[in-house]
Amino acid sequence: MSRSLLTGLGTLLLCSGIAQADPGFKPNGSIGLTQTFYGNSGGYKTATAHPSLSLNYNFAPKWNLNLVWDRTWGLYDDYTGAPNQQYEYFSQPAGTLTYNYGKLGDSKVNWSSSVMFENQTNMTGTSTNYVYGQTFFDFSEYLPRSEFLKATQFALAPQYVHAWNSQGGSGSINTAGIGLLTNWDLPGNFSFTLNAYAFKDWYSGALQISGPNGNYSSANYFVALAWLQYQNTLFKFDQNTSLSFNFIGGLDPFMASNRNGSWEPFIASNAQYEWLGPTVQAGNFKSTYILFALPQLMLTYNVNDKLSFNVFVQVKYSNQVWGDSVGGWSFQPQGGFGVTYNF
Repeated sequence: MSRSLLTGLGTLLLCSGIAQADPGFKPNGSIGLTQTFYGNSGGYKTATAHPSLSLNYNFAPKWNLNLVWDRTWGLYDDYTGAPNQQYEYFSQPAGTLTYNYGKLGDSKVNWSSSVMFENQTNMTGTSTNYVYGQTFFDFSEYLPRSEFLKATQFALAPQYVHAWNSQGGSGSINTAGIGLLTNWDLPGNFSFTLNAYAFKDWYSGALQISGPNGNYSSANYFVALAWLQYQNTLFKFDQNTSLSFNFIGGLDPFMASNRNGSWEPFIASNAQYEWLGPTVQAGNFKSTYILFALPQLMLTYNVNDKLSFNVFVQVKYSNQVWGDSVGGWSFQPQGGFGVTYNF
């Protein structure tokens, strides 16, 4: 029933978009590939290759389709389950369909909705599917603005998730909750993101979470994420080539639950900025967090107004252990390249 409800919502949104098609609209979008290489983090074996292929397509005035396929594999060693070794064989394709309704009635509230399908396969025979529906009510235009602080998003987002295993034992997860999503422009090329979620998971079968007193069939969660970002062009070699410095860092995420378990819910992992998290999830916990800092140097070459290439080097400082204890603070060198084609 949950799967049918979300599928029906997507069909309804698609039909409404087709009915309101603009004959003067020209579809547009971009295709991109980013290849990131992660090194080892001190004594933690985290050396990983991570390609990410994306398609972002505005196929109608109020419609957007975003397809992303991420995957990882180890660079040096096969996974043996040894302490301090990160599991690195993972595939995650996802597709998101978004519809922007525009203003809600005569108000200044911008309203949009999205439905996402995602598959997570860990290459050991376990594969889980997620359908994630959200609707967003953005109140940012009601907030006062100044040269020091400007809200670019201040949205309430009711949401629902249904998940089921296609491999690795039958089971399901249903999640209902609400999110507060905020973004702020600050002076001097800085910006700040603060997001918070409150939700409840219901589990069945193989997807129940375990704790010291057995399995749990439900759990309540509070999740918060906060990032400070900075972007600045250091040098322009010519009209097409530039060197930039970028930085992002903060809480990614803080998570608290009424259960003493060992689990990161889908809403929390989906909201994280970092794609590759800590190496060790230590024991059962009711609350835990990840802190990180990621400075980056990026060289960009624009071939023309459609095609661009970049190479980047960066280093992440974060905890490699989270759970009932937080630690393993270490540096991780990273680097890679990207290509983007706009159409």
